Amino acid sequence: MRLMTPDCHPANGPALDSFPGDLGRVMHETRQRFVATFGARCNSIRILVDSVAADGPRGPVTALRHVVHRLSGLAGTVGFPTISARAFELEQLVAAAGGDVFDAARARNTVEAMREAFTRDLADPPAWATPAAVSTVRGAKILIAEDEADERAIVTACLESAGYVPIAVSSGDLVVDTARAENPAVILLDIAMPRLDGYSACRLLKADPELADIPVIFMTTGANLNDRLAGLTLGADEFLSKPVDMRELVLRIQLLLERSRSRRSPMAHEPPASRELSYDAFLAVAREEIARSPAALAIVRVPAERQVEASALLCQEIRGRDAIGAYGPTRLLILMPQIAAEAGRDRLESAVDVLTARGLGGICAGVSAAPGGGTKTAETLIAEADEALAQARYLGDKTAIWSERPQRLLAAAAAHTVLVAEDDPEVTRIVDAQMRTAGYRTLIAFDGEQALAALRAHAPDVLVLDLMMPKLTGFDVLTQLREVPAPRPRIVVLSARGREQDVMRAFELGADDYMTKPFNPQELLARIARLLK
Repeated sequence: MRLMTPDCHPANGPALDSFPGDLGRVMHETRQRFVATFGARCNSIRILVDSVAADGPRGPVTALRHVVHRLSGLAGTVGFPTISARAFELEQLVAAAGGDVFDAARARNTVEAMREAFTRDLADPPAWATPAAVSTVRGAKILIAEDEADERAIVTACLESAGYVPIAVSSGDLVVDTARAENPAVILLDIAMPRLDGYSACRLLKADPELADIPVIFMTTGANLNDRLAGLTLGADEFLSKPVDMRELVLRIQLLLERSRSRRSPMAHEPPASRELSYDAFLAVAREEIARSPAALAIVRVPAERQVEASALLCQEIRGRDAIGAYGPTRLLILMPQIAAEAGRDRLESAVDVLTARGLGGICAGVSAAPGGGTKTAETLIAEADEALAQARYLGDKTAIWSERPQRLLAAAAAHTVLVAEDDPEVTRIVDAQMRTAGYRTLIAFDGEQALAALRAHAPDVLVLDLMMPKLTGFDVLTQLREVPAPRPRIVVLSARGREQDVMRAFELGADDYMTKPFNPQELLARIARLLK
């Protein structure tokens, strides 16, 4: 895990002694170990580089990449940003070696550049600041999955100082069992971990009914757009690229906990029993049935506090040969063998009517189908049904079939308005075009005063807000929005200002998300869609 401590110059922040509790000691000791071992690290890397240069893909490519990846993360954490940047460059060169393309001369030069960077960074030590945000859910457990011992210690001390109870594991294969035993409020996942990577760990978490609703934050070095989209697609709530500022990390955790708490409802009376299978048992049944015959598979969204009651009622509406299983606290899986998608949808619409008549609100379902035995896997059908469920919720329908898509989705997006408040015409054109292509209505404001006027006149659903605008800054807009009565728009700050002070201030003033420029429009779309769910 690669964390970025705020401002890296003594004039810009407090001294190391300003860290509360054990955090200052951990940071100090980790930095000392890094300084003492840096020369040996470089020597090891140079030996591995020479071996890969001589042997190509048959050489120690994986070992070299692992050593350099860890160096890149740790260097940025303990205040050696130039070394971190050079190590990341070397990691990209090593990645190419796996494909039989390795620029050995450039790799050796990069190792020497790291040695030179060490002298420069050592002469300009960091002036770290500790997270100022205080958890509104003090004592909440946070599971940290990170294989680097020093960095586990840093983030553990950071979370302890913010009032949380950190629980750390060193490999991905320990995540699920630890989550079941400890029931954490949030899970922090590195991607590059031994025995099981972060993506695989996230898949297992989201497939477990008891763990599926725990918020997940991915953190990794050198993440590109595909990495971030993959994380969001798997159900992660945040994806932070390392180095991660610890103050922002604490703020992100705090926001996730507050959202999670606001969604909870009091438990209802004891519900009736059902013949509901566990997820693992349901999956085993579904795999066997789907391998040999056509089938429809549905995901039904039900109120969390009445899930077992909903399961029992659904059992009365489906056939005896159909299977029903748990899929998190708000979802149920239904397997309908020898049923086409349209017939499955009709059956579910009748079942939804029954549940609604019993006072269960917010019921909807998504359906997918395999036209023949072995044409799709159970996992594929579940993923497709999940997409169809999101479509049904988005459109306000009882049910949706996975194949029913574009025109109705565009029509649904048109029900939402996005206000783009940005003074750069080029950025405005890009965001406006992307939003309109996705089906949203758009409004444009080129300064803060225009933005406030548009907010009052049109009440948009989403505000994409630049911070540096004429007349009124984005901070001014956020401040005045705090006095606007609910409902307020969901706010995504899109700014070139990436300093931790700006990020923290934006969140404190009510921003829901923060993206730094340069940005990718696809990621912006994904984040807006998540906020509107």
